[in-house]
Amino acid sequence: MVESTMLAVAVAAPWVAAVIAVPRAATAATAARAAAAITAAGALAAIGGATLRAAGGAPAEETAWAGDALAVVMLILVSGLSAVIQVYALRYLRGDDRQRWFVIWANALTGSSAVMVSAGSVLVFTAGWIAAGICLVSLLGTYGTLPQARQGMRRTALNLLIADTPLVLAALVLTVAAGGDVSFARLTSVLPSESAGIVALLLVVSALGRSAQVPFHRWLPATLSAPTPVSALLHAGVVNAGAILLIRFSPLIAPMAAAMLLIFAAGAVTLVYATAVRLVKPDVKGRLVFSTAGQMGFMMMAVGMGAFAGAVFHLIAHALYKSAMFLSAGSGVAVRAEHRSWPTPPPARPARTVTAIALAVALAVAVLAGGQALLAARIAPANLALLCFVACTAIVAVTAGLRRSMTPGTVIGAAAGLIGGGLLYLCFLESFHHLIAPASGARPASPWLLLLPGLLLLALELVTRSGRIGGALHRALYARAVAASSVRPAPRTALTPSHRIGVAP
Repeated sequence: MVESTMLAVAVAAPWVAAVIAVPRAATAATAARAAAAITAAGALAAIGGATLRAAGGAPAEETAWAGDALAVVMLILVSGLSAVIQVYALRYLRGDDRQRWFVIWANALTGSSAVMVSAGSVLVFTAGWIAAGICLVSLLGTYGTLPQARQGMRRTALNLLIADTPLVLAALVLTVAAGGDVSFARLTSVLPSESAGIVALLLVVSALGRSAQVPFHRWLPATLSAPTPVSALLHAGVVNAGAILLIRFSPLIAPMAAAMLLIFAAGAVTLVYATAVRLVKPDVKGRLVFSTAGQMGFMMMAVGMGAFAGAVFHLIAHALYKSAMFLSAGSGVAVRAEHRSWPTPPPARPARTVTAIALAVALAVAVLAGGQALLAARIAPANLALLCFVACTAIVAVTAGLRRSMTPGTVIGAAAGLIGGGLLYLCFLESFHHLIAPASGARPASPWLLLLPGLLLLALELVTRSGRIGGALHRALYARAVAASSVRPAPRTALTPSHRIGVAP
């Protein structure tokens, strides 16, 4: 079929781009331009294949390669973002002697991720997963002569070794039990329920490790020294792989209540932790790193509640947003430097604060009521719970904006943004819910558990916003957050007397 061929071209394109960049017959700049063009062509092929498949409506065949909506959407995302980042890197790394290294491993990472998201069986997925981890570590070594880069490589490699081992063990168990490679559609028929529970927990550990969730969260801040294109590929793509693993293996994981509760708990803890640390980070990239960890925590909470479609929608939105943020990090530094020179605005009067809170709450309630009225027959409880959680976050943001400036224009803008954005968010969630069918027999965590991280985030906001509320607690939290966000330097080797300052050899 033509659409299958085009999707195969999209998977193969990054590998071709990586191979053509290896020979040194052409300059690094020429190889980079050719590789970016090939990857972009692969993205266009993925879009074309998706369009033909949607128009034909033919179901995907059960093979080692998946052709469902999730695979097609993720393939477009992986190829498209990689092409954009590589085009950005053409100027960023122009004249750099490590440009060829970046081109080779960036395309290898893209190809590995394309294999992973397109996989329809356990062994193919595992191969793409492991290859993507190796390529990531190699990319982090773009400037391997720097101590910070070497430290980031070591921490990332150690984390991936620890976190990926459970996936390898689970893949071996499934392969041996099935007598060969097994497709995702047949996962439930391979193992008895007792063994399936153990395998499900192994898979959850690997997903949490790749997505930098507590307690596997310390490797991500260690990658801050990576070049901006590498950071964009990491934060927009690699850390999202945990959700893909959980969704692909959902026939095994979703029926296990303990596994789903563990996913939700890890996501909630990571969200609160990353939010607290992000508030004290003075640098732009540092704030972006912990923003990614928090966003991954939110995505894991969605998976834990069984809202797989919501997690995929959040994954796509986060990938697009975070890639743009990292690629514009240099401009962000200039903007923040300019803002520091502005005079400090006077504190808002209590009456304005109360009015801002009332307006924000009223707008959020209007969004929830409108969404319930429009989609009452089709809205999933987990999606409604996610919308309530997002609405609480929007209340804080709108309140902060209206406290600074409350005019008819700002009130109308806040109302339009909150109502329009909320309804679009809910509509997109429902659209993805129809594209990605939930696993049968799922036992997700209760949506009511969202109250716990929600209350913790609200308490954190109150403590940090007001100097009169919990002054001692504010100082203690600040100190803890600063300590948690600091990456300990790698231990230095002892210097011999000939290397010490002031001592002649």
